[in-house]
Amino acid sequence: MLASAQSIIGPIQSTRDDTVISYLPYPHSFEQILLGHTLTVGYKIGYYSGDPLRLTEDCQILQPTSFPSVPRLYNRIYSVLNGAINSAGGCKTWLANKAIAAKTYNLKANATYTHGCYDKLVFAKICARLGGKVKYMVTGSAPIDA
Repeated sequence: MLASAQSIIGPIQSTRDDTVISYLPYPHSFEQILLGHTLTVGYKIGYYSGDPLRLTEDCQILQPTSFPSVPRLYNRIYSVLNGAINSAGGCKTWLANKAIAAKTYNLKANATYTHGCYDKLVFAKICARLGGKVKYMVTGSAPIDA
């Protein structure tokens, strides 16, 4: 477990000012690895309220910089966001799809995931739902669809 936790340290540049939200069950091996990493690096752990339906509220209070999750929840988040984009219609749907395409292109072309215009115009509300400070969203318990 500690070796797996240590392997996270290289790719994830964290500082003592960072915060991770802990909401997975502790017996889950991914949660144990994440907490091992967090304790090794020495940044803060924020524990959720215990109610999965209030996870976004907990994130808004804790303002985590790291949001670890499992594919099942990421797929659920994706479905909700995709549904909201498609139901917005018109210019909003067009703008959101354009923003996603631009950020996907930049990620593949030069490994950047920020965009000066689209981050503020399109993605700010989504970021705010997770506390507004998330830098990393990691998964490691199962394969995830691209």
